[in-house]
Amino acid sequence: MIWAIYRIHYGIEFLKQSISSIINDVDEVFIFYSLDPWVKADEVNYRGKTIKFPQNPEKVESFLKKNLNNKKIFLQNYECSTPLNQFGKLFNKACNIKKIKPNYVLFMEPDMIFGDNQLKKLRLELKIKFWIRSIIARQIEIWKYDISKPTNITYRIPLRKKRIGPALWKINNHEIETQFGGGALKSKNNYSSFVKILNMGFSLNKNTMLYKHLTAIVFSKIIGDSEPDENWYEDKWLNWKKDTKNLEISKGAQHLIKGASRYTIPAKYYKYLS
Repeated sequence: MIWAIYRIHYGIEFLKQSISSIINDVDEVFIFYSLDPWVKADEVNYRGKTIKFPQNPEKVESFLKKNLNNKKIFLQNYECSTPLNQFGKLFNKACNIKKIKPNYVLFMEPDMIFGDNQLKKLRLELKIKFWIRSIIARQIEIWKYDISKPTNITYRIPLRKKRIGPALWKINNHEIETQFGGGALKSKNNYSSFVKILNMGFSLNKNTMLYKHLTAIVFSKIIGDSEPDENWYEDKWLNWKKDTKNLEISKGAQHLIKGASRYTIPAKYYKYLS
């Protein structure tokens, strides 16, 4: 038995595509959604001005209840003040709901899309590597893809080898403790040698991207995450051109993503976008 667990506060734009890419290969899908960000604020200092902190532009709860009616999918509101070990807590919550434990659990974000048979391959790889408990799929991070245009031609940023993508865990008698994502908190993370997924996190609509950016400005120091460059949204993402350089959002580390290059999305992924 294999479960998939999603955490969501924003980013529903690619959620249906994400679920479609794994639904036939899992037994249950748990979607835990929050109505509030990890850290709430009344105001945020942004580009030399103090502005009112915006409301989430996405009606997440109503979207989920209206669009996700598959019998495999379980929806529940869940509020949390930090992403640290959030997936570990959500796994325990799912087990308490079902009164059982699966053999495997996949930790997912709503902007992640598997290709055909990629989850099966990830599970097989984890099974073969019997000495490890979890494995992480690497990510093809797509840059400013427009889902309204029927094309598989887009842009991507270079592969970031240590970026935490979907994490598949074997279940045993030990607790699962996770980092900010689904990777292990207190042990070495193991990355797949074969499986990559699409990450569409840089391809959300402009209102959601601004909200995402402002929430990061507010919560990054409080939760111990990298502080974002407040000019990133305007200078690097919203007004991006093909020759724009230094796209990393973290302040002082902008050079770590030198730019975005033209990319053709393979058919095994594109079928879920088209």
